[in-house]
Amino acid sequence: MRIGIYSTMAGMPWGGSEELWSRAAAVLQQQGHQICINYKRRKEPVERLELLKSHGAEVYLRRGIRVGRAIRKVMNAVHLGRHPGLDWIKAAKPDFVLLSVGFHLDETSITATLREQKIPYAVLVQSASPYHWIEMNRFAVERAAYDGAMRCFFVSKQNQAIVETNLALDLADAQIVDNPFQVPLDAAPAWPSGERAWKLACVARVHFQSKAQDLLLRVMRQPKWRTRPVEVHCWGSDGGSMQQAKELISLHGQQKQIFLHGFTQNVDAIWRDHHALVLPSRFEGNALAMIEAMLCGRMPIVTNVGRVAELVDDNENGFVAAAATLELLDDALERAWQRRHEWQAMGARAAQTIRQRHSLQPAEDFAAALLNAATEKRQHRARVAA
Repeated sequence: MRIGIYSTMAGMPWGGSEELWSRAAAVLQQQGHQICINYKRRKEPVERLELLKSHGAEVYLRRGIRVGRAIRKVMNAVHLGRHPGLDWIKAAKPDFVLLSVGFHLDETSITATLREQKIPYAVLVQSASPYHWIEMNRFAVERAAYDGAMRCFFVSKQNQAIVETNLALDLADAQIVDNPFQVPLDAAPAWPSGERAWKLACVARVHFQSKAQDLLLRVMRQPKWRTRPVEVHCWGSDGGSMQQAKELISLHGQQKQIFLHGFTQNVDAIWRDHHALVLPSRFEGNALAMIEAMLCGRMPIVTNVGRVAELVDDNENGFVAAAATLELLDDALERAWQRRHEWQAMGARAAQTIRQRHSLQPAEDFAAALLNAATEKRQHRARVAA
């Protein structure tokens, strides 16, 4: 089978949202399927794409051109840009296409062309925010994209509910899928010993809008936290807020309290040197950092976004803030601090829980789900109001 994959990733060369489809693609290649990828052109080669290409994948790099509303209206009037992705579809000739949506506001106009060409497709949503709404001028187009899919995949029930509300759709036939991870299944890094401070790792790109490191800086700025032996170490690339983070740390004299390390691929090494994860996100899908921390026996201190409620039991194997606010995050951190001598035991429970509630072979499972979606006949179930 020829399987096309269209990723909406635009802001960065690569990210956690690309892990599931790319790993599933590798599994499908091993099974003898031909993979055809449509990805935004980058200045430098993308390592994962090059790897898939080396195993036979066809990779089409599209140009990313942004236009304003006025220009878009003119283009529509003369029928320019009305068939997005048509050249790729005609060249790749896919039997089935997966549209991987990194964020629920990402444009899905490729699906209109797929429907015109009568090519079945599925939609995978990796993240959705309750604070961002699809504009009404795109409502019909986006609604049709999801309504016309053979199958919609989400990485959390919360994300599914957000999209359903945005588009006034009933997606009860959607499927929740698990994200992959980059640590071994038997990961068990030793507990940090001889540390002068309790070390929290915030593993995420530095992007205030989604990952809310700004909120974490504000909480840790309080006098009680300044006097406690606790450090926050941020591991992640610049998602657009690195400069602000550096300036805020300097402005408020938090250089001995908050540390920015940048991105590292050695996740196991992070957890050999840190006691717990802190992730104060304003919205998520199913954070890979949380999965990996729990697999490594480190309990998470997180906000109730994305998959958190399904995987973390508050006060049992982690601490959950009901929302990303100063007061609620401080409360979760305070509860965690008061029980800091239980962190190792709670981390062990987290490691057990994640192995019970989360797929241990997510790429293989998703590859199978894609094949099922590609070969099954869609049940004619109404997703919109009559």
